[in-house]
Amino acid sequence: MYDIASSMLDAASALVTATGGERRELDPDIVKPGWVALGIFLAMAVALALLMWSFARVSRRAREPWDGEEPESAGESPAGRTGADRDA
Repeated sequence: MYDIASSMLDAASALVTATGGERRELDPDIVKPGWVALGIFLAMAVALALLMWSFARVSRRAREPWDGEEPESAGESPAGRTGADRDA
């Protein structure tokens, strides 16, 4: 595994030195944020909000007791209950 990482690092170093190794600055006339990027960002924000809403809804449903099961009191944990406690 180390050999693969080392060879990849060597290849990256060779690529940087082959291109001159100089650091170019971004030209503000060419590179600028656009409306497409804003639309993608807003779509991802909406998708995240929908995922969070769905997770909250499923989490609430998971806390409800199953059919035929008694709701647990707030102080009890499922591991601490015995068969006699459930039958009583």
